[in-house]
Amino acid sequence: MDYERPYYEDINYHPLLFYVVFGVEDEELNVSRERHHVDEFPEGLDMIFYKKSEHSEYMDSVLGGTLGEILREDDPALYEAARNAEGWAVIRGEVKQDADLNYMRNVIGFVQALVEKDAVGVLDLQTFTLYSAKDWTDNIFSKEFDAYDHAVILASQMGDGSVWLHTRGMRKFGRPDMSMEDVPPEDVEHAVQIVNQMIHYGALGVFFSQPTKLHTHTGRTYIVKANFVEDFDDPDFNNSHYKILWKECQLVEQ
Repeated sequence: MDYERPYYEDINYHPLLFYVVFGVEDEELNVSRERHHVDEFPEGLDMIFYKKSEHSEYMDSVLGGTLGEILREDDPALYEAARNAEGWAVIRGEVKQDADLNYMRNVIGFVQALVEKDAVGVLDLQTFTLYSAKDWTDNIFSKEFDAYDHAVILASQMGDGSVWLHTRGMRKFGRPDMSMEDVPPEDVEHAVQIVNQMIHYGALGVFFSQPTKLHTHTGRTYIVKANFVEDFDDPDFNNSHYKILWKECQLVEQ
């Protein structure tokens, strides 16, 4: 996809971004319009530099607790390198102009410019994803923009044997995350495809305010009812979300 949002509507719900670049100092940043694909630093965001010698308490809080355990388990060496970095750069804030996705292109470019200052890695705090510098460059900066690279789908086994699918990262697009509940194990693949369609169209600006017909890549069509839950403090999402019950996803016969 490109950076247009053909289905955008202004619902006064703006994107929130939070990236940490580890291993950089507060020095002149060489940003190139041509190389980094930037034309401005998005209004509403701040770039702040931290030093372990002065801000250790804050830095420990970001990489501590449950998040620290998750990141350490995923890649112990990268986690320790990030934790031990003397300097950090943080890009965070609420984007003011989101009628298109140029703000994402610009932020990705600024993060890349920081990465090129011999950074250790990058943390996307919205998806709890820690990238090595190479992984960020190869999988985010150098690739054609794809919304699926900026949101994650998590699967949790429930006590009754069903599966709960839930996303993180849609707040970067100023749209709710998805909570697909009571999915039988044999239907998980179909449910994931529905959630992927919602990620795609959410990034393009859709706000699912009414039952919507969605087509999966395996040729199925579902009518999906998404109930908006306006709870930005829910730790499962750090965002509002849509509550979707699998039994209410109507399969349309072809």
